[in-house]
Amino acid sequence: MTFKHKLSRRLALLRNALLLGLGVAAACDLQQLVGLLSGAVVSVTVSPATPSVLVGATVQLTATPKNASGDSLTGRTVTWASSAPAIATVSGSGSVTGMAMGTATITATSEGKSGTAATTVTTVPVASVAVSPATASVTAGATVQLTATPKDASGNSLSGRVVTWATSSAAVATVSGSGLVTGVAAGTATITATSEGKSGTAAITVTATVTNPGTVTDLAVAGVTSSGVTLSFTEVNDGTGQPASYDIRYAAGTISWAGTPRVSQGTCASPMAGTAIGARRTCTVLGLAASTVYQFQLVAFRGTLNVNAVFGGLSNVASGTTAAPPTGSVASITLNPTSASIAVGATQQVTATLKDANGNIVTGTITWASSNASMATVSGSGLVTGVAAGSATISAASDGVTGTMAITVTSSVAGQVTYFKTNFNDGTTGPLGVYVYPNGTGNCAKSADYTDPGSAYSMKCAITAATGSAALEAWFGTNGLASTPKDPTLDQDLFEEVRFVLGPGAAASIGGTSCTSSNANSQFKTHKSIYGEVGSAVNGWVMSEIGPCSDGNIGMFSEAEMWNINGVAYPWPGTYPSLNEGTVYDVVYRYHRYTALGCGTVAVWANGTKVLDSPCWSYMGTTSGSSAGLLFWEGATYLQSGLGPLTVYNLFSQATNYPIGAATASP
Repeated sequence: MTFKHKLSRRLALLRNALLLGLGVAAACDLQQLVGLLSGAVVSVTVSPATPSVLVGATVQLTATPKNASGDSLTGRTVTWASSAPAIATVSGSGSVTGMAMGTATITATSEGKSGTAATTVTTVPVASVAVSPATASVTAGATVQLTATPKDASGNSLSGRVVTWATSSAAVATVSGSGLVTGVAAGTATITATSEGKSGTAAITVTATVTNPGTVTDLAVAGVTSSGVTLSFTEVNDGTGQPASYDIRYAAGTISWAGTPRVSQGTCASPMAGTAIGARRTCTVLGLAASTVYQFQLVAFRGTLNVNAVFGGLSNVASGTTAAPPTGSVASITLNPTSASIAVGATQQVTATLKDANGNIVTGTITWASSNASMATVSGSGLVTGVAAGSATISAASDGVTGTMAITVTSSVAGQVTYFKTNFNDGTTGPLGVYVYPNGTGNCAKSADYTDPGSAYSMKCAITAATGSAALEAWFGTNGLASTPKDPTLDQDLFEEVRFVLGPGAAASIGGTSCTSSNANSQFKTHKSIYGEVGSAVNGWVMSEIGPCSDGNIGMFSEAEMWNINGVAYPWPGTYPSLNEGTVYDVVYRYHRYTALGCGTVAVWANGTKVLDSPCWSYMGTTSGSSAGLLFWEGATYLQSGLGPLTVYNLFSQATNYPIGAATASP
């Protein structure tokens, strides 16, 4: 065997020995490695793997570390993390809290190995939506806030939900994204709030904003005939969203609204109801004289004339000249006599002369009428009969033309006495005096603004100070009434009738007819009956007044002069909330003292309605020892804590011992 061969053999044996040693060593290392791997974390399992949790609620996750064989390992440290804390947070113990709708991955890590759970966060579903208030009323242009509350199936309120708003009629009411409702026009609308497919509603009623009626600015004369004209204008709102009514007046020559007659013939006769706001309206004025220049004016109003009307502004003045009459037609009517005075039960024959435009007498059918049949009637032949003491206007009409005359009826019954009677036709106060207190705070003077039928003037009494008096004074047994008894109420009836007009601004003089913080002490009186010039509750009968805060929101009323004993207010109908400025009040008072009983009674009729008829009160009509005669104050009798000037027009005044106007005798 060669050396080389021997060397190769020896090297092979050495190699085998080395490989055997290495194999034994390797087997020992693998056994040790397997032992090491059985205690190491090779994976982490999170349970549940896909949890779902509500916003605000929690869910517990569990992390299980495992070795290479998949066996669970205990006592290992686990850390937790969320991929989206805004959606879901996780505590160190694996408690997951839902924060907002969405998904988040929750990761558990142990010894570098991790496991995850795909977490879904949901909300409690909306089962219903409650809208508050459920019903609401709002004026056009105003707003009301609605609130929507989503609720779950158990009725619990849910927050953080998206709510959308909608209206059923944007022409009536709109709604913002926050639930603010705005009234647009009168009507009804349903407002709906929706959240997650569920809805709730609120019923909204929109009322028109109440304002003064509109003002007509385009009154025009659209056509003329020999006895009439056609007017046209655009109708306006009455202030509540409805068509206004109209009071139309006319005058030959230049018109002045106060005291100007209303249209009484034709389709323009006052009051004229409206038809449609914005419509072009035409109507006729009949009974006019031929070839005459006339002016026309109107005012829009709502309510009832002479009762509770609320007026807009006066329209523009429209002028027109009536056409010349056809030959032979009636152009004028003259009554004879032009005025007359007759006793109750007596008669007066009145004749009518019809003439054409050339002054020639013509014939035609004549229609007779009385302005006040309770005072005087007229037959078809012009025979006038006195019915009761007072005045009336007798008219004769033919072919659209009218002539008039004034009739005065006096009492002729034995024992009946008229103590005084005046309509101020001569521009003086006649038998009455003037009472102004304190001096310089007011005055009474003749005026043609408002007048009684057949009279040229009234007496305008105005108070210019915040507190004062400016009234006509009827003082029995004194001055102009020196020939009368000082107290005509002794054991007999005494009647007093007054007709007056509250001038524009009467309500404003006391801050309106309703009680507010600005007119707590404001009031005014139009009548007071006492003995002598006594200005407090010392003696007397009755007073008529308005005091919004002292006596409530009742308008005009009468109460005993001894208010500190009685204090009961007897309201006049139709004087609240409007005082009917510019319209005539006709008020009758009845007084009666019963000396044997030591008491007195008083009754009051306002515009034909009895508002007070007292029992025999011991304090009614007491003189408190005064030797002065009975005194009536009429007009702007008293203004207290005024917020503006007060003006009252006295049109007519009389006193008798027999019933007048609407009054009746004492039982």
